[in-house]
Amino acid sequence: MKDKHQMVMNELLCQLEEPYRDMFLELAEYAVVLGYCPVRNKTQDITIDFRNNKVKKTILKMEQYEQKHDGCKYKETTIPGLRLRFFAAKEYSDIFSQGIKRVIEDFGGKYTGCYGCGRCDGTQGYIYTYEDGRSVFRCGSELVSVFHYKKDNLSEIKELMKTQAEYYNKEA
Repeated sequence: MKDKHQMVMNELLCQLEEPYRDMFLELAEYAVVLGYCPVRNKTQDITIDFRNNKVKKTILKMEQYEQKHDGCKYKETTIPGLRLRFFAAKEYSDIFSQGIKRVIEDFGGKYTGCYGCGRCDGTQGYIYTYEDGRSVFRCGSELVSVFHYKKDNLSEIKELMKTQAEYYNKEA
């Protein structure tokens, strides 16, 4: 990583507990290899987007605190937040599916389908299939929060990032 990227990351990393520091650093370094640079958001809490200026997209967001979920309030835990964009991947494990389901249900199904924003042809998104067979499309323009991630998930997260980056590079 370049010095300026390392400075951005250090601000976040020094706020995290040890196991998360290593995970986030590994993901940050991988995002940089894929061409996505860390950019500090102008927020009170530390959040970093990994953007690619060529494709004008963000595929990863790291946050000092995870978003509220499962009865936990914002800032209630010491677990940092992790959000991804991975709609280009057709298969992924349950923690990623649960992130899609959670965002559908947290907003009562309001933000499903294509938003008609003009950034895509309505195909860039996720499909969550419920046990009863009902499928719901979730727009892929937003990053999906991933909860309950562990070091064991790092290789899959990297693969999802790689698949998404390849998709955007083909599109550019």
